[in-house]
Amino acid sequence: MDLSLQGLRGFVAVAEEQHFGRAAQRLNLTQPPLTRQIQALERTLGVSLFDRTGRGVRLTAAGEVFLEHCRRVLALLEVAPEATRRAADGQTGTLRIAFTAIGAYAVLADFLAMVSKRTPAVTSELTELVSPDQFEALANLEIDIGLVRPPIPEQFDSVLVHSEDLVLAVPADHKLASGSGVVSLADVTDDYIGYSPEGSQYLHDICAAMIGMNRYAVSQLASQVPTMLALVRAGLGCALVPRSIMAMGVQGIRYRELDAADAHSVTLHAAWSPDSPNPALQRLAESLKANPHLAA
Repeated sequence: MDLSLQGLRGFVAVAEEQHFGRAAQRLNLTQPPLTRQIQALERTLGVSLFDRTGRGVRLTAAGEVFLEHCRRVLALLEVAPEATRRAADGQTGTLRIAFTAIGAYAVLADFLAMVSKRTPAVTSELTELVSPDQFEALANLEIDIGLVRPPIPEQFDSVLVHSEDLVLAVPADHKLASGSGVVSLADVTDDYIGYSPEGSQYLHDICAAMIGMNRYAVSQLASQVPTMLALVRAGLGCALVPRSIMAMGVQGIRYRELDAADAHSVTLHAAWSPDSPNPALQRLAESLKANPHLAA
């Protein structure tokens, strides 16, 4: 069905003026071309849009329905150019954001608030992935930006968005569960629960260095922090976890601060592919490079 914009505008003008002559004047036309437009429109639709009266016209029931749709179409066309320019400039659109399980507790809420503040008309789609899977998804342009642990492949751009200390998670009945001071890793024997390299090479390497590879090698291994905490709660050992995990409030676990000699922090980064064609990402990336602070 061929409906021209000129015909739609002519129909709306006649409907609102209820008179062909006044509608033609409004459109800077003579009356005969406008009459032909409406006749062509009625032939295309196969219905009468107007009842002709002695002094003008009035809409038929079909015309009333068609007028509602025409106004909607013309209103959309009115805003389409500006909406298109905003999308091209990255002011609107969608950002596909991935995060790790730990990242969800550490920084996701603040990161999303920052994204909303800097790109308020952009929609966020969220996916939970471990860092290696995020890097693969970034390379394939399946996600736009990820909250990841280092090391970050050189092909991606990134900024540091969060840093936090590690704390020692111990079972509630562990000898180190009581007390309020700092503890030393030397006070723990061999009952460590470590990170699997497949789950987080970054945390695996840091904790292995902190604990000592010989002791770490005989520990339980977990790929995800929730699994690690479940093992701690079951009394199978102690674990080094980012401080933000304390927000999970897992019963049966106590968290102890490490003394200065053992203290270590871990970082989380926002990473993205510079090859991404998403204008919304490009806009956010420029903002992150200029000011990576999540509170800004």
